[in-house]
Amino acid sequence: MTPFLLPILACPDCGAPLAAEAGGLRCPAGHGAPDFAVEGGIPRLLPAGLRPPREARTVAAFERQWRRYGGLRRIFGKDPAAMTANLTGARLSARVDQAWYAGRRVLDAGCGHGRYLPAFAALGAEVVGLDIGRGPELAGAPTDDPRIALVQGSVLAPPFRPESFDLVFSDGVIHHTPDAGAAYAALARLVKPGGALYVWVYPREGRLREAVFGLARAITTRLPGPIVRALCFALAPLTVFVRSYSGTTFGRATWAECAQVVHDWLAPPLQSHHSHAEVAGWAAAAGLGAIEQLPIPTGVTAWRPLRAQREPQGLSG
Repeated sequence: MTPFLLPILACPDCGAPLAAEAGGLRCPAGHGAPDFAVEGGIPRLLPAGLRPPREARTVAAFERQWRRYGGLRRIFGKDPAAMTANLTGARLSARVDQAWYAGRRVLDAGCGHGRYLPAFAALGAEVVGLDIGRGPELAGAPTDDPRIALVQGSVLAPPFRPESFDLVFSDGVIHHTPDAGAAYAALARLVKPGGALYVWVYPREGRLREAVFGLARAITTRLPGPIVRALCFALAPLTVFVRSYSGTTFGRATWAECAQVVHDWLAPPLQSHHSHAEVAGWAAAAGLGAIEQLPIPTGVTAWRPLRAQREPQGLSG
């Protein structure tokens, strides 16, 4: 396990710091039955309790996706250089340039394919990739770089101590949870004073598109994986006519990349859509400020204020 990881880990059920034991991590309150496992250097820190069926099917859909598409050089039309470019400037924050990352610690919350992990490390940060499933491993996310760590856990109960990260980055994730607002609040607690939370969620569309895709998902989310995959490839040309959230368009991206876009429309049972105002409201409720509305639809970066320093008490004369 990456050395910098243990001091920031916490029990996902009670929030207590974890202690390293032979082959696992121990919660002082006894959660983890009796220890949380560490497999292949990856702590398995899922909260107790069974996942609701729709959540379990959503996790399975993304594990299938990264098993199938994780080896592609381009994901959603972006190669590694384009992904790195997403991490600075207007796409993430006017305050963040390449030099900002030196010595920082980043959480990629819902890291999925894991492609952003080496990008953050190359910019000079220590980075933790958190995902509820085994998608990062299936996609071949790097695990041999000492600046990169993987943790299996939920964004609704992230297994980290409060205020552990300079940047929490969650790109297209929390709208696939049972409660996107609760996931935002949980991630906001992890941001250090002076640090930022970046979130992108699916934008709320017009009534017709919402209705059509909602009806389609009622059917496609219950189909076997191979049938869904074949259907997504067959419908890949739809990206010419229907705006994709990533900008991936048939003719400019490969057939497989466009099929991946359709997969995200049709395969995950859990999918919610939101407005900029709604996300900004989550940020304000979490005590974050300096809220930046980003060029990508419903992309928002918000900052935790620095704590005011108390003035030293003077001696009375």
